[in-house]
Parts: sequence; C-alpha cells; structure tokens
Amino acid sequence: MKKWYLILCLVGMTACSQLAPRQEAAEVEAKPRLDPVLFYTERLAEQLFTGLPPLPQGRVTAVTFTDSETLRPDAANVRMRHLGLQLQESMLTVASQLGYDVSEFRAGQGIQLHAHHDALLTRDVSQLAAEQSIRYVITGTLSQHEDFTIVNARLVDTESNRVIAAAADQIPSAVIGSAEQVQLRQQMIYRNSQ
Repeated sequence: MKKWYLILCLVGMTACSQLAPRQEAAEVEAKPRLDPVLFYTERLAEQLFTGLPPLPQGRVTAVTFTDSETLRPDAANVRMRHLGLQLQESMLTVASQLGYDVSEFRAGQGIQLHAHHDALLTRDVSQLAAEQSIRYVITGTLSQHEDFTIVNARLVDTESNRVIAAAADQIPSAVIGSAEQVQLRQQMIYRNSQ
C-alpha cells in the first residue's frame, strides 16, 4: 500500500512539474494585442524621448493634441478629439515610465465623491491648484487627411519657448476609425458611404 501511495505521489509531482510550462505558454498566448492607436502613440512617444538629453530640473506634463489649423480640438470630429486626448494620456504615461518628473496639472484640490464614481482629475479651473510648477510641456497637432492623420509632437521648455525634442508620425485612418456618417472637417462636410 505504501508503494502505491509513493508511486501516486511521484506521478502527481511529475504531472505538476509538466503543467507549469504549459501554463506559461498559455499565459504568453493569452496576452492581448496592443490596441492599434496605442501602438502608434507609443511609437511617437518613443521617437520623441529617444536620445533626449537629461532635462534640467523641472516638471513635465502633456496637453491635448489639437487640430493643426485651428489649434483647438475639432468639436465636429469625435474621433480626432479622442485621438488628441489619447495622445496626451500616452505621453504622460511614457514620460512617467521613463523616469521624468511628471506633473498632473488636472489634479483637483482633493478627491471628489460623486454618486457613481470618485474623481481626482478635473477640468474645472476653480478646482485646480492656483500655482502649477511645470517647466516642460508635451504638445502636438493633428492634421487629418483622407487616408491618414499626421501627428506632430513637441517637448517645449516653457521658460524659453524652445523646442527640446520633436517627433512626427502618420496614423492610418483605418486605425482611428470613424463611427460618424457625416463629419465636418475644416469647414467642409464629409460623408462616409457604407
């Protein structure tokens, strides 16, 4: 009886040791693919920060990327507005991951409790800190074309308005997508035929 128990234990341990590599392989295969928009924004951020010399002391932040012609988010084009926000968020993330002193200027004076969520970030100017100690700002523009959008990003020293680093990339229109049937771009109406 002891022999059978010992044999069962050995077989069980062998099975467990063989299970781990299979689980590891399954975990590698189960990793989700990077969202196409994130792929392009991270590629742009890598281009912007690669080879950047150490910055003199000062905090870094990023602002929403805007339409290159109006220097504002395009209110009639939801996809471009979302792309501008995504680029801002990705640049903040990458700068933080690279060890820069990143400042979140949208942080309110405290955590706000709402009926269905909690929030720290706000766009209400009255809730923001009066003094922002930001020296470097990542900014950028979007120029939408039929098949792609050109994204230009810059890291600007606010003390001198000098461009410290710059990057540019094209994001295919298919990556950004379009849920709208009709869009107003640069004072012209565009209709999507489906």
